[in-house]
Amino acid sequence: MKRSVPDWLYKHLLFAELEESQLTRVIAAALPVRLEAGEELFTHGQCASRFYILETGTIQLYRLSAAGEEKVIELIQPHQSFAEAVMFMEGHLYPVSARAIVPSELWGFDIKTFRSVLETSPEVCFRLLGRMSQRLHQLLQEIDELTLQNATMRVVQYLLRSAPDRNCTSYSIQWETPKQVLASRLSVRPETFSRILQQLVQAGAIEVHGKVVDVLDAARLRHCVGQSD
Repeated sequence: MKRSVPDWLYKHLLFAELEESQLTRVIAAALPVRLEAGEELFTHGQCASRFYILETGTIQLYRLSAAGEEKVIELIQPHQSFAEAVMFMEGHLYPVSARAIVPSELWGFDIKTFRSVLETSPEVCFRLLGRMSQRLHQLLQEIDELTLQNATMRVVQYLLRSAPDRNCTSYSIQWETPKQVLASRLSVRPETFSRILQQLVQAGAIEVHGKVVDVLDAARLRHCVGQSD
């Protein structure tokens, strides 16, 4: 049975500025993709023909170091897009590898079709670039956090960003992603990650129950960034 395109996809930030006829062309060329846990979507250096939007599951973007160690670049969550910048890069090669952490469903969009839409509509192209610039600004903020903050601050910031609403004082986080993958994403060793979580538990800021983290007090969590690594 063919998977139907969900309504929210039409309103995604990549498509929000498209005219109806343009959006119809892009959606018509879309390809539904299903991945099992651990299955690769594409690899670093592979010729890119599509960018993707995740519907369900979690996708890990990563690179291999010269020593063969994996470095997690980003964890893609439902409704997030990735690899869209490839269409503007010379050579159109994927700069990272992508793998499903859990069973995942995605939509792949043909780069040539999307580029042809942009080439015939400079106004849409500039509006899209504005939206992508906002995303770039968010990524630069994350880079600053990874390079300028200590390990405890990075873990705390990650927990705070996972809140369903910025005004939430308490909430639960369900982690489908293995802890070692989260640790790599935050540029900390797995044992350091576990130790920091335990420190936050002892401080009364969180509780950990398997793959569920309960943030008990967001304000107290913010005050825990002074703890040493």
